[in-house]
Amino acid sequence: MSVDPDWNGVKKRLDLIIMLMMERGPDGGATSMTSKIEKLIAFGLRPVEVAQIVGKKVSYVTAVMAQRRPKKTTKATTEPSSQEEQPA
Repeated sequence: MSVDPDWNGVKKRLDLIIMLMMERGPDGGATSMTSKIEKLIAFGLRPVEVAQIVGKKVSYVTAVMAQRRPKKTTKATTEPSSQEEQPA
C-alpha cells in the first residue's frame, strides 16, 4: 500500500516560504512587489508560477514585465533610398 503525498499542500507551503523570504530585502527593509516579480522571473519562473507565488493575476505579472522590458526604438530614415535606378 503506497501513500501519495499531498503535492498541492507541499506546493502551497513552498510558495508561502518563498513569499515570506521575499518580504524583506537584503538591507532588512521591505521589498516592492515589482522587485519581487523581477527576481522570480530572473530565477527562471514562468509568469503563471510567479503570479501564484505573489498572489497576483497573471496579467499583473506580465504588465510588470512589459514595463521593465527595454523599449524597442525604430530608427526613422531621413536619407533617401540609396537604391536608385541604374541605367542599363
